[in-house]
Order: sequence, then structure tokens, then C-alpha cells
Amino acid sequence: MSSSAMNTAVSGLRSQQTFMEVIANNISNSGTIGFKRGRMTFEESFSTLLQGASRPPGDEGGVNPLQLGSGSSIGSIDTVITQGAIQSTGNNTDIAIRGDGFFVVSDGQNDMFTRAGSFQWDSNGRLVIPFNGLKVQGRVADAEGVVDDGSPIQDIVVPFGTIDPAQQTTEVKFVGNLDSSAQPAGNIITTDPLYSREIAGLATDINGLFAKGDANIQITGMSSLSTTVNIEVSAADGTETKQTYTYVAEDTSATSKDFHTFDDLISEINNDFSSLMSVALNDSGALEFTNLDDPANTLNITSVNSVLSTALSAANGVVGQRTTDEFSHVAVGTDALTSLRNSKGEDLGLTSTDTIAINGNVGGEAIALASVNVDDGSGGSITFGDFIKEVSNSFGVTNVDGVQINSATGALVINADGGLQNEITGVNITTNAASSGGTSQVFDNVFDATVGNWSETQSAEDVTHSASVRVFDSLGNDHSLTLEFKKDVSLPNRWTWSITVPEPAEMTGGYSGTVAFDANGILESFSYDDGAVSLTFDPKNGADVPVEIDMNFGTLGRSDGISQFASTSTVIARNQDGYASGVLDNVVIDDQGTITGSFTNGNSRVIAKLVLATFNNPAGLLRVGDNTYDVSSNSGLPIYGFAGSSINATLTPGAVEMSNVDIAEEFTNMITAQRTFQANARTITTSDELMQETVNLKR
Repeated sequence: MSSSAMNTAVSGLRSQQTFMEVIANNISNSGTIGFKRGRMTFEESFSTLLQGASRPPGDEGGVNPLQLGSGSSIGSIDTVITQGAIQSTGNNTDIAIRGDGFFVVSDGQNDMFTRAGSFQWDSNGRLVIPFNGLKVQGRVADAEGVVDDGSPIQDIVVPFGTIDPAQQTTEVKFVGNLDSSAQPAGNIITTDPLYSREIAGLATDINGLFAKGDANIQITGMSSLSTTVNIEVSAADGTETKQTYTYVAEDTSATSKDFHTFDDLISEINNDFSSLMSVALNDSGALEFTNLDDPANTLNITSVNSVLSTALSAANGVVGQRTTDEFSHVAVGTDALTSLRNSKGEDLGLTSTDTIAINGNVGGEAIALASVNVDDGSGGSITFGDFIKEVSNSFGVTNVDGVQINSATGALVINADGGLQNEITGVNITTNAASSGGTSQVFDNVFDATVGNWSETQSAEDVTHSASVRVFDSLGNDHSLTLEFKKDVSLPNRWTWSITVPEPAEMTGGYSGTVAFDANGILESFSYDDGAVSLTFDPKNGADVPVEIDMNFGTLGRSDGISQFASTSTVIARNQDGYASGVLDNVVIDDQGTITGSFTNGNSRVIAKLVLATFNNPAGLLRVGDNTYDVSSNSGLPIYGFAGSSINATLTPGAVEMSNVDIAEEFTNMITAQRTFQANARTITTSDELMQETVNLKR
């Protein structure tokens, strides 16, 4: 009995033992980062030829060869290069490869390759595998942060603590809108209320007249068909003549017992009391009653309106030439200037021989002194309206409202043109009579520059918009520039601009100018004042002088910078190209392996780029331990490139690639190996029994 069966079984045992070792290695590395499982294949060992094959002789069939196998042997133990699961770690120096390729690491002499991307920075700033010190390889960027594909592959070193030098600002780019609908406000100044002497024929509503005398107040509260005036004349013989007159909104007859104006009331009284007395408005604007009958007759006037009653009752008593309070109406443009009265009903004291001087400031600059003659050229007085025109011309007011009379109070109101450059201040309107103690001192007390004479009801205000930007000098010192736009009140669609800088820095040129827009709100022109071509200032701190900055408001004819539309002003400094010095204190790695350093001044710069290697036959790489591989004669030479470009792979920072071992599959293979081993062992024991039986035949 041959022992070949036993030898065949032993080869099977040996093969399965190796298979178990491969399985055990896979299982033991199921948690190893970047591990690639092994796969074993079997092959049949040499076969013994017992009888060769023969061709078919004539019509008979051929005979197959008789061969006896000699067992199994190891065909190959391959490395299965398939993608492992990606597991996040949160460590920004951990990197996982998704796709083809291997990281390139070096011991200083030889390159090796790995899929295990668990890296750290060492004390010298080199990117290394922490448990064996192998240095990760890549291509280093130049001073401009550019990585050249042809640059040498070398250790990746991040120079933590490196200084990024300061860069002086050379350009500031502005973007945004300036509000075309915003209009500068002009200041508005006004006098106290002004009145004018009431005269016959003006037909002024009694409601609103000012009564100077006993009442010293404006008449208000007259109610149509309710307010009455009662007149009673008593004779010495006891005879009484009475009449009641009713205030109405409009009077149409001299005998209706109704009145609206003093002209109406006078007509009614003269009609009803013609035999006893007469009444008329005198030169002071008072109702003057004259006796036409018995000098002993007495007059009694009352009204349900208390103010009117007080004003009229001044004439009560024995009829001689009795007068009421002096009445004045709210001043209007047609009133003679000489008939004007102040808010207390006092005459301003002007005569036709007086001259009025108009002085003041516009935008802080004194106007040319103007002189106005009260005489209208015919010995009379110019009107209040004429005087208004003279004031307007003197201050050069051009807006629609201009200088006007307040219709409710008779006050003179000056509506200055918009903006601080047109602000009217220090208004001083006086007469020549005042200096000599003339009665026109009352006029001066209304119109001169004495504090309180002119009230400002609206302040002058420019339409402005400010934007701030921090710029840097050559030493990296920052300076806060404030840019202010101000809408030009003299030309449409134009703004002036100016820039200031805090001390000790000092502007030296180009710090003001203009910008203009076309009818479509697009930037039409931009200029510096005084022929400058850029903004310059002296930082006065030892830095290079001057700091010269191009103020970039955009391309003319385009809306890529600032514009002017009817919406809120939003101009800001979008960017400027200067910065302070900074220290490299952090790095980030992107999905293509680009390593970018971040500086404390906010700058970032590419430092290096990880290199990956691919092989024609990655399964042919030679395992050399520590999760690394080396080139073998059957792997092919490494082909170097970058993820996402020359190599079909992407990198996942903050993650690692796990082992590609499938535990369930390995346990299945283990069961198969175990049963096969058991079967081979049984073959040996059975062969042994057969040999024993053969030996026993001799007995």
C-alpha cells in the first residue's frame, strides 16, 4: 500500500494551515487603518501520469489519460485593493483617500506607500505618521503660493510661527448706492407774528383780528349766527335805542342786521343810529364813534364774544368821540410796509423816509449789504410783498417757497435753499431811524439779529452718507479712513466726497473730489480736487511716506462700483489690498490635498500639496509593515500626481479609511478551512488504517 494518499492529504493540511494564517491576519487587522485584506488561492500539485491518452484506432473510441493527483499547494496570496469605509475623526490632519492611489511617505532614503492617512505635525512642523515617524511627501509651493507640477517631491513642512509681512494699502474698492431721491434740507427761520392796521374797504373777517388796547389779544371763537353785538344808546330823558347784530359767514346787505367785517358792522350801525351818532375806522384802525345829537347821550356796546366785547367796550360812555381798541389783521403781501404792526399790535414805526438795511450770512459767508427805501417812489410806502422780494434777492434764495408770508400769522418766513452751504444765519434787518432813537426801533425789535427775534423752525441739513475703511501703511499700522459723500445742491446727479484720517496722520492730497452719475444712475465721472490722481497721507509714525491709495469707485459707464438710484444709500468699502503682519498659526487641507496656511492677520497662503502615487498593479506591492508598501518587480513603478486631477481620487480631511476586511466573509472562510483541514486529517487516518490492514495480511 503506497503512502501517496497520505502525502496528498498532508499537502492539503499545509495549504489549509496557510489559508488559516491568511484569515487570521485579516481578522487581526480588521480594525487597522488603511489595511487591505489578503486573499489566498489554491492550485493543484503535480499529477502522476499512470497511462497516457491514445487516439481512436479505426472505428473504436480514443482513451483518456490516467492521472493521479499529488494534492494541493498555494497558488497565490493576493492583496485585495478595494475601498475601505471612511470614518470621521475630527482631526484635521487625518486624511482618507476615496478612489485610487497611495500616500507617499519617506524614511529619508526610500519612498514607501500607504493608505493609512493618520498623520500629525511633529515638533519641526513636518507632516508625519506619528507611530513610525515616516514623513509625508508632497510638492511645496513657491513664495506666491503656487504649486508647480514639476517641482521636486519632498517632505511637507509647515513653518509655524512664520511672519507674513505687512502690505501697504494701494487700492480701496467701493460699491453700493447713493440715494437719488434724498434732498438737502434748507433751514427755515421766521419772525414773530405780524399784523397790519385794519382800514376801511379791506373787508377782513373780524374773527382773527388783533385788538390792541383793553383786550390786547387776537379775536377768536366767532360763531356764525351765534355771536352777536349789542348796541344801546341812552338819552338824558331816559329814551333808549337798542339794536342787536349777528355775526355771519357772509353779509350781503347793509340793513340785514348781520355782519362779517367791521365794514359790515359800521354800515349797519350808521343805518340804524344815523340820527344819534356815526362810526368809522380811524387812522389807527379803531372804531371811532361821533355824537350827532345830545352830548349827554351814552353808548354801551357788548358782545357774547368776550374778547370782542372787551375790545369794543373801550368806546362805552358819553358819546363824544369815543374809540374802541385798535384793530389789526394778519399781515398780507398787499399791506403797506408802514402799516405793519408787531405781535402786540404796536406800529413798527416806519415812515416813507426810512431806509432798511438787510444783512446776514449764507453758508457762513456774509452777503453783500442791501439797502431798501420804504418810499415807493411816489411818497407812499412799498408793500410788505415788495419788501419780501428784496429780502429774497438779498439772500439769493432760489427755491419755490423762498421768502414768504405765513398766511396764518403774517410772520415773515425765510426758506433757505437746501444744505449747509446755503444755510441762512445772522439775519440782521434794521432801519436808519433806529440808531437815532426813532420810532422804527419797534421794527428792529422784530427783524434785527437780537437773540429771539428770529426763530428757526427747521435746521439746514445736507444729504450725506459716510463709509469707513481700515487701511494699512508699510509698517502694518492701521488707519481708519472716513469717506463722506455730500449731495451737491447746485448740480443734479452730482455728489462731492471728502476723506478724513485720525491724528497724528495727516492728509496730504487727493482727499476730496466729485462723482457724477448719468440720468440712468450709472457712474459718469469721478475726479479728485486740485488735479490729484490718488489719495495720499502721511501716517507720521515712521512708515513710508506718502501712503498712496487709488480710490476705486467703479468703471465709468458701468454699475460695478457705486451707483445713484432712488433707494437707501448703501455705499461701503468692499475690499482693500493692505494688511498688517501676521503669524502662521493654523493650516487646513482640502479635498485635493492642498495645504493652506492661515495667518493671524486673516491672510492665507498655499504651502504645499500632497502627492499620491498609483501603480499599474497595486496588488503587486510588497507589504513592509507599519501599514506601508514598497515597490515590487510586479507592481510597476509609481506614477505620481495630485488627487482630483491626474489621479482619480478625492481626499477627505478629518477622516481615515478603515480596513476593507469583511468579518462575516472571513468567518465563512475559516469554517471552510476548518472542515477542509478535518477532511484531509481523516484521509491520513484512513490511509493509515489501510496500511495497517496490509501489514496484517502476513499474520
